[in-house]
Amino acid sequence: INCVELLPVFEFDETACPRTHPTTGEHLCNYWGYSTVAFYVPMQRFSARLRQDDRKAAQVAAAVVEFKTLVRELHRHGIEVILDVVFNHTGEGSWGEANWHSLSAVAESHYYLMSQGHHTNFTGCGNTVNASNPMCAEWINDCLRFWALEMRVDGFRFDLASALCRGEDGQISADMDPLFVRRVSNDPLLSRVKLIAEPWDCSWPDGYLVGKFPNGGTPRWAEWNGKFRDVVRRFIKGDPGMKGDFATRICGSADLYEADGRGPCHSINFITAHDGFTLRDLVSYHDKNNAENAEESGEDNNISWNCGEEGETDNPEVLSLRDRQIRNFMAAMFLSAGTPMMTSGDEYGRSQNGNNNTWCQDERNWFSWADCGAEEAGLMRFCRLLISLRRNHSELFARDDFRRSMQWTHDSWEDAYNFVSFVLRVPRPKASTSESGSTAPGSPAKFATSGASDAGAAASESGRSRVSDDTRSAAATAEAYKETELLVAFNAGHQAHACRLPHGREWFRLVDTQLQAPLDIAESDEDAQLITGESYTLSPYSCVVLKSYEDPAEVFQYGDIEFECGREEKVAEELRRVALRTLKEELLPPEATHEEVRCDASAPSPWTAQKLPAAAPASRAAPPDRA
Repeated sequence: INCVELLPVFEFDETACPRTHPTTGEHLCNYWGYSTVAFYVPMQRFSARLRQDDRKAAQVAAAVVEFKTLVRELHRHGIEVILDVVFNHTGEGSWGEANWHSLSAVAESHYYLMSQGHHTNFTGCGNTVNASNPMCAEWINDCLRFWALEMRVDGFRFDLASALCRGEDGQISADMDPLFVRRVSNDPLLSRVKLIAEPWDCSWPDGYLVGKFPNGGTPRWAEWNGKFRDVVRRFIKGDPGMKGDFATRICGSADLYEADGRGPCHSINFITAHDGFTLRDLVSYHDKNNAENAEESGEDNNISWNCGEEGETDNPEVLSLRDRQIRNFMAAMFLSAGTPMMTSGDEYGRSQNGNNNTWCQDERNWFSWADCGAEEAGLMRFCRLLISLRRNHSELFARDDFRRSMQWTHDSWEDAYNFVSFVLRVPRPKASTSESGSTAPGSPAKFATSGASDAGAAASESGRSRVSDDTRSAAATAEAYKETELLVAFNAGHQAHACRLPHGREWFRLVDTQLQAPLDIAESDEDAQLITGESYTLSPYSCVVLKSYEDPAEVFQYGDIEFECGREEKVAEELRRVALRTLKEELLPPEATHEEVRCDASAPSPWTAQKLPAAAPASRAAPPDRA
């Protein structure tokens, strides 16, 4: 993970919800915080020190200091911070409250879109900010500068961003060049900040701007790709005739982002978000279950499938299918061209009991460390290794051009059954050579060993074959392979389906979501199972990834990412220890004697004893360290 996107952290009133739980009678709270009341200060109640210090000055500064510390520490670990910001409406007037700020009292028509003296409601929250007004647009811009320059965040995701593109008359700007977008896009102080739009609001269809959100100049706005979400949901659950749309989405959505000069990275690919079903609920519920909100809310069309039974069940076949579908969704997202976004908790299968709008629920939104730990060897492991697979093959997935050279290997596009297979080719890197022109020593990677390969021999199905460690190693070290390739296949239907394997190559299985952990995904290329025969049979509702590589140098350890992170944490901890040493500790004690030490140039330096970990890949230069 190299970026976290936080739900609103600006000050909001969590008590501003005049509803009670229909069963317990307890007062509900505004948990999400999409009703901002102060835009230049982090939420005070998020501070851990707030109640530990009676001094007023310390209480006011606590949240600011802790937020800056959070950003600094995330940056030290190579993780950027994106803020979900709410400028499409304010908390003023929500639930009858008007005591937080006075935009309406000062200049209501400047800050809000009005119609015949009344507030408009393109946001579903009671008012709409007038971002087309120069004074209002400058206020928003100034706020963004504060959080980018003073609080050091790396970017912003704009909630219901289409509302910010509406003119004084409430219509989407006809020239698609709204004032707010143009100002933010061309502000030199925000030139290195990431800008992400939620490209819709509550007005349909004019407010739906997926693939059409304006850039205000040089293409730089990314978008939550709602079409990716909807198409992948329909394909994976087996809706007929989705192959073409699915292919377009996993190739980077060129139909949406190519015409105006954007690339796959501008497509934020996601299956779930904070609003809507979690990934576990997406495969467990057909209908929302929001009665505990004491209101009629939440999306009715969730494009979900409960896999045979609604809600919680003890049926082992249903549970197995649900686990398989979760892995299929993850595979579709992480193996697609674009920027993947995963909702926190989906990595261990967090459930909200079918509530798809938990804005006013406290415990429903909690991250359970106990449940997460219970899935360490299951879904968590699959998710971690899948991310590592994507990272190790970044030339295939983190690309700046749309996939056009991939080879589709399934039989027909006209068949309504959702089976697709394709081959991705990894370009062979140029050999590292010394000054004499020979290959540099030590360049080939070493094979690693693992007991997972022994467990892999336990299963055998039609069209599949397992071989011993010695046979596989001998095959892997053979010299004459072609360029490295990945074969990916999805069988999103109720029938077993054969996938033809390209001839003249040896294929090794990395992923098969039909298999139980730890066989569902290989720890390394060396643990991958050799596949023999002309085809590989996919079980219903499953995904497979096969690899054919050229030489041992192409072998990856998908678990190395955890080792590298652990090593980087140790280095960072040592740097912190050194930085906190006092001057007194640096001085020699009075009784110490100085001993002259001869420098032997032939002796190895302690700095050459170990290689420092490589920096994690990032989409732009890492920010300088900040105190």
